[in-house]
Amino acid sequence: MPARLKHANGEDHFTPIALSEVELTCPIGSIPATDEQGRRFGKARVLVRLHTKPLGMIEFPSSESGFEPSSCARAIWEQMGDKINHHLRDDGLPPITGIDPKGIAEAEAPACLERRRKTLSRAPSASVIVCTRNRPDVLGRALSSLEHLEYPNYETLVIDGSSNSESTDVVRTEFPYIRYVRLAGGGVVVGTNRGLAEATGEIVAYTDDDAVVDRYWLAEHVAAFDDEGRVACTTGLAVPSELATPAQLWFEESGAFTQGFDRRVIDMASRHRGSLLPWATGKIGAGVSMAWRREALLEIGGFDLALDACGAHDLAAFFDALCAGYQIVFEPGALVHHEHRRTYDELRGQIYSHAVGLSAYLTRCLVTHPNLALDFVRRVPEGVRYGFAPSSIRNKKKSPDFPSALTRVEWPGIAKGPWAYVKGRRGVDERRAYQRPH
Repeated sequence: MPARLKHANGEDHFTPIALSEVELTCPIGSIPATDEQGRRFGKARVLVRLHTKPLGMIEFPSSESGFEPSSCARAIWEQMGDKINHHLRDDGLPPITGIDPKGIAEAEAPACLERRRKTLSRAPSASVIVCTRNRPDVLGRALSSLEHLEYPNYETLVIDGSSNSESTDVVRTEFPYIRYVRLAGGGVVVGTNRGLAEATGEIVAYTDDDAVVDRYWLAEHVAAFDDEGRVACTTGLAVPSELATPAQLWFEESGAFTQGFDRRVIDMASRHRGSLLPWATGKIGAGVSMAWRREALLEIGGFDLALDACGAHDLAAFFDALCAGYQIVFEPGALVHHEHRRTYDELRGQIYSHAVGLSAYLTRCLVTHPNLALDFVRRVPEGVRYGFAPSSIRNKKKSPDFPSALTRVEWPGIAKGPWAYVKGRRGVDERRAYQRPH
C-alpha cells in the first residue's frame, strides 16, 4: 500500500472505540478491553438508557484493566447526572444522588412507558419498508432485527433492486413470511415509492438494509404521532454499530445522521430567526429511520423521482411536508444502529454522493417552490458558513486527523448537483412505470 494512501486511511495510528449500551435499571456490566482482532480499545462510548429510553452518549478512557463497571458508573453520573434526574422528575420519581454498578431501582410504572403502552394498546397498522440493492450480507441482519420489534400490528416489505438473485435467496430462505417485491428497474426513490404503493399500513416506516433497528423503534415512531396535531412524519436517531476504522469515526465527525437526544417538533410556524429551515432538512432526520402517515405522504406526492439517481429524496419529502404546513417530530427513542462505511475510499465516495444529493435537492426545491427563492438567497451566507466554516457547529466536531480531502471533495459534488437533478427529471416517466405495482 502506498505510504500516502496509508496515511490518508489513518490505519497506522488509529485506536478503535468500544461501543456499549447501559440500561440504568440493570446492573452495569464489563466492556471488553479488545476487539475481535485483539486490538485494544482506547476509550469506550456508551449509550445510556433509562426505562429503555436513550438519554445520551458518554465517553471515558480505558484504564490498565480495561473498562470496569465502577468506572462506567462514575462516568455516567459525572456526564449525565442532571439529565438522569430530569428524566426521573418527569416520570414523577424522586431524584438520586449517584450511581453504582448495581444500577438504580426500577420503578413499577414510569410515566414515560405509559405513553408507549397506550400506543401499543391501540397499535395502528404499520408497514416497515426496507429497500435493498446487492447487499445480501447485511440484509439478513436488518430483517432479523425487525423480527423482534415490540409492536403487535405490522408487516415488513423488502423492495429489491438487486442485479442478481442473492438477496432474493436470503429473503426466500430465511424470511419466507416477509413480503418481497423485485424491481424491474430504477433506483432508491423508485424503491421507496414502490414500497409506499404496496404498503397496507396506516403508518409507513422506512429503514436501510445496513441498519439494525432497536426493539422499540417502531413503537416510538408511532407514539410520536399521537402527541401533536399535524404530524406527517417522525424521524429517529442513528448511532454507529461499530467504530473500528478511521473512516467510521470520520463519518461521525462529518455530521453523520441527525444527532441529539432531545425530542423536537419542527414546523414552519416555530422556526426561529436565523434558522436554515425549510432548506436544511438534513438536520431533521434521514431515511435510515423515518415514518410517515401514509395519507400525508401520498398527499405531498411521495418521493421525487427526479432524485432517483442522486439521493436526498428524504430531505425533499421533509421539505414538502413543512411547506404543506405539516409538523415533523424527531424522536430519539426511534433508534437504529447503522454500519458506517469502513474504508477511506467508501467514505470519500459517500461524502461526494451526499454533496451531489444536497445540491440536487436544493435545486429541486427552488424549481418546485420558486416563491421561496428570495428566502433561499437570504439564507445562502449562513448555509455556506454552516457547511464550510471551521468554526461552525458542523465542522467543530472534526478532529485534527480528519482529512481535508474529505471536505474538499464536497465542492465538486455540490457543483454537479444541479445538472444531476436536471438529468434526473428527464427520466421520470420511465421510473414512474417501475414504481407501480404489477
